[in-house]
Amino acid sequence: MKVTSFGEVLWDDFPNGKVLGGAPLNVAVRLQSLGIDAAIISRRGDDADGEELLRQIQSKNVNTDYLQVCHECATSLVKVHLDKSGSASYEIVYPCAWDRIAVDDAAIKRVAESDAFVFGSLATRDEVSRKSLAVLLKEAKFKIFDVNLRKPHYDIARLLETMKQSDMVKLNDDELYELAAAYGSPYRSIEQNISYLVELTGVKILCVTLGSHGAVLYKDGELYRHCGFRVKVVDTVGSGDSFLGGLTFKLLNNAPPQEAIAFACALGALVASRHGATADISLEEIEAFMYPA
Repeated sequence: MKVTSFGEVLWDDFPNGKVLGGAPLNVAVRLQSLGIDAAIISRRGDDADGEELLRQIQSKNVNTDYLQVCHECATSLVKVHLDKSGSASYEIVYPCAWDRIAVDDAAIKRVAESDAFVFGSLATRDEVSRKSLAVLLKEAKFKIFDVNLRKPHYDIARLLETMKQSDMVKLNDDELYELAAAYGSPYRSIEQNISYLVELTGVKILCVTLGSHGAVLYKDGELYRHCGFRVKVVDTVGSGDSFLGGLTFKLLNNAPPQEAIAFACALGALVASRHGATADISLEEIEAFMYPA
């Protein structure tokens, strides 16, 4: 089974050092660790940070054949600020290498052959990467849109059009409320706003993460809920991306929706209990966490 991610690869720069990151890459790393053939289409700088980024991604066994080198822009470095609860905020420099992602026949072929194509909103902030994404979306079998609203790096109208092109959308509760309100929703509840966005966009699967309170999944006209798992949070960086990786893994393997959302919540919680977005977590570890002896 193959999954291809498109978008940002970067260094999350914490006060105590930098860690591999970028939402689409985090999803790819998590899927690869679960036995999926995962690849990343992105761009790094022609610099020391870029060389180290390549080595680290390869150490995670993610396919880097489509990781390009940009000679004009630097490898992305994102300042991460953590509050007392471990919740993160970000300073994202523009432009950087992943704003200049190109597309070629090899990338098109990889996406066409993939069982799922994962992409986010952040890499659509620049016209170059946005045009490349548009080409690849035409080839993808199953399109998974990971919404990451990082002000000022998004356009509300463009997000709506992208959701309409997607088969599955994942976002958090704050993002749900922001987008639903922007698109004219009169509703206040999560469930009503999920229904509102589904009707507006025609998306088949929509998932809303609720932080430590779990998630809600819409699929085939039904809503599924999980209340989450309690852990001591180290930092929340990448927990939502790992959630999406876990959800994608289970849905591609035709797991029942309730099983899929429980697994995704467990994986997201485990990542929140570790430092950084790409901590090594095995399938056996996830199952032991979900079903303690």
